[in-house]
Amino acid sequence: MEGARVEKPQAGGRGKLALGIAAGVVGILAAGYLGLCAYVGTGSAVLPNVELGGISVGGMSQEQAQAAVEEQVGAHMNQTAVQLRCGDWSGEYTGGAVVDGAVSAEQAMAQGRESFPLQGFAYLRSLLGGANRLDLSLSLDEAGERQLDALLDEADRAVGGGVTLPTWKVEGEDLLVTRGVTGVAILRDRAKQQVLDALNDGFAAGEQTLVVDLTTDQTPAEEPDFEEIHREVYTEAKSAEMDPETLEVTDHVVGLDFDPAQAEQIFAGIGEGETLKIPLTVTQPEVTRLDLEASLFKDLLGEGTTRVRGSSNRKYNVKLSAEACNNIILLPGEVFSYNDTTGSRSVDKGYLNAPVYKAGESVDDIGGGICQTSSTIYYAVLHTNLEVVERHCHQFNTGYVDLGMDATVYYGSLDFRFKNSTKYPIKIVTESYDSNGARYLTVKIYGTNPEGIYAVPKSSVFDKVSPTTVYKPKDGVARGSLVLDKEQYAYTGWSAHTYRYIYDKDGNELEKQDMGGSKYKMRPNTYFYNPADGDPSTWVNGKPPAPEQPSTPEAPANPDTPEAPDPATPEPEEPDVTVPPPGVELDLNPI
Repeated sequence: MEGARVEKPQAGGRGKLALGIAAGVVGILAAGYLGLCAYVGTGSAVLPNVELGGISVGGMSQEQAQAAVEEQVGAHMNQTAVQLRCGDWSGEYTGGAVVDGAVSAEQAMAQGRESFPLQGFAYLRSLLGGANRLDLSLSLDEAGERQLDALLDEADRAVGGGVTLPTWKVEGEDLLVTRGVTGVAILRDRAKQQVLDALNDGFAAGEQTLVVDLTTDQTPAEEPDFEEIHREVYTEAKSAEMDPETLEVTDHVVGLDFDPAQAEQIFAGIGEGETLKIPLTVTQPEVTRLDLEASLFKDLLGEGTTRVRGSSNRKYNVKLSAEACNNIILLPGEVFSYNDTTGSRSVDKGYLNAPVYKAGESVDDIGGGICQTSSTIYYAVLHTNLEVVERHCHQFNTGYVDLGMDATVYYGSLDFRFKNSTKYPIKIVTESYDSNGARYLTVKIYGTNPEGIYAVPKSSVFDKVSPTTVYKPKDGVARGSLVLDKEQYAYTGWSAHTYRYIYDKDGNELEKQDMGGSKYKMRPNTYFYNPADGDPSTWVNGKPPAPEQPSTPEAPANPDTPEAPDPATPEPEEPDVTVPPPGVELDLNPI
């Protein structure tokens, strides 16, 4: 008998079905849980069973939770006293605390929502009765801070005192540094948090008195910061000075210094509470207050005198400009400027018309003569060791100082300046006076010269250029005569080079200083002639072609031998000279 074959069902078929069903269930549950997490995350209410300091705020909005806290607690919590203890010491804190309802409610709202994957679990836990007790957000007010700090200071002293910090002081020429001492001290931040925690617990439990055992710690003393000590101790030596406004002498400063790295190395070897004496490097100032007060302006550093010739207006201008420079005091390092000191020379300052130079000719204008004052000051400076900053020579030889020792000025461009290069203040003293019928200007420079140094200026003169002769036609000159122009008188041209020799008090030469060169132009003798006579340079045998000759000619007929001034008669006083810099057109503004 033939039979039919029957296939048996595979054993694994049922298992795969079960796994599929299980996976589907897990997926549904996971999706549901993630939906719950999303629901909790977007919720606007505090999770169930959340308490703030014992106040139930579960299910409330954040605003409702804040209102509940503020209604039941208020802005301050001060009905609970906290007993502080540390060993045998005790004290009571009654200052209370400030309650921040907004922050407390914000913390309640965030409870359980810290992590998206866990906030669904947190919600279910709260829903099933899991308690979430949170502390109120508390802080000590200003009065509470002061009270607690005072109690902790008292506790520190009772348990052996806090850390003794290192100290230092300067005593004489030594720096004394004392190592601190290790101490037992209350942990301040920990103590404040303990008090706040106790106030929270006491409010939640309704207790009126709580006990806090303070935590102590053995704290070693800090090491001194020698770099910081050096910054405070280091003092640069400074000489006494004269105050430019009050003219009073300020006190000097003694310099102090030490090596911080070396001091730190030595300090490492001493014990707690011991003192290290570190010798200071003491630098005395070059000029003490007593030195300066005793030596102020006691020495005449240099002086110069010139004779003032010319018109009364010119003499007045010299006197006026000299008065502007009188009693000027320069502190060490300061620079004297003649133009800054006198200012512009103008009518409103009292200056008068006197000879000045314009394009090489002598003309009258406001302020003529003031260059004699600047030159006399320069002449005095040449007899000192003071540093010359700026100086310019005149266009022509002045005649009132040696060649190479003058100083012309022109307001706005050319100045005479020198620097007080000494360690002491100096003073310029000027005097315009009459003696034996003549006017003089004397400039003296006073200062302090402890070394007795003095200076002698000397100039070498060379390249003499004698005045030539020029002729100019002029109506009104007698036929056959030559008339000398006595306003535009002649100058001899020269070159000069000036040196300043510096000597010690015993006359030994210390230095030869090159003060620079000077070049003075020649100005010719000018003779006027009658235009009808023709140019005298064309006269035959030195005689004009005109038939008549003057009976008493004002000048020799021979143009090659013009009438020379009487050597016994001094030359008329020369006006000041202005040599403007390149590109500057000289006008009639006096120098």
